[in-house]
Amino acid sequence: MPADAELFCLPLAPLGCDCSCRMARTLLSPCLWALGIALLGSGLDGRLQAGPASGSRASPAVSADPFNGSGGVYAKIPARDEFGRDQLAMFRAWNPDPVGNHEANLRALNPALARVVRTAQADNPGVRFVIGSGWRNGRLQRMAVAWGWSRTHDSPHRTGDAVDLWPLDQEGRVFFEPQAQNGIATALRKAAAKLDVPIRWGGHFNGFKDMDRSHFELVRP
Repeated sequence: MPADAELFCLPLAPLGCDCSCRMARTLLSPCLWALGIALLGSGLDGRLQAGPASGSRASPAVSADPFNGSGGVYAKIPARDEFGRDQLAMFRAWNPDPVGNHEANLRALNPALARVVRTAQADNPGVRFVIGSGWRNGRLQRMAVAWGWSRTHDSPHRTGDAVDLWPLDQEGRVFFEPQAQNGIATALRKAAAKLDVPIRWGGHFNGFKDMDRSHFELVRP
């Protein structure tokens, strides 16, 4: 993060980083990884991001082929993570259609946090992003920990008090680039200040590779 990108002036209480959108940090056995894929695909809670939201609309470029080819929403995600795991399978299992699921995931958040996200989008139409992960049930949080995408079972995602926002390029594809993520953080900071809702940005977490630029959470009392 550039030195001049100090976006939040709220005091940062010590907090375990919760990094759903980062590449996994711990190497898992193939059996545990495969089990995670199977669990995520079997009957998750209706509020979860891992299934298409009824009545939701994805952009045409993404809806045509959500997973493969030049129009796929994950076309810019490397096929393998740093441990050689099938990263695309993990992203697809985690959130098959982040564009189509965005509104449903937004409604599942704490209303105060949802207002911040909506205001940031309304006030910054040029800053494109979707919810990669919002509210999580216990099963999904356990998988996040098992995959190394989170370090805690007591995540604010469990109560809808946290959200991971993923940048979209002009073709509606997810990509992770610090400048785009800093732009989202700026939009969220301004929206939170406008609504007088205190939030914390994962880009200020310490001790983790690449921080957690996609993560935003309400400041707990």
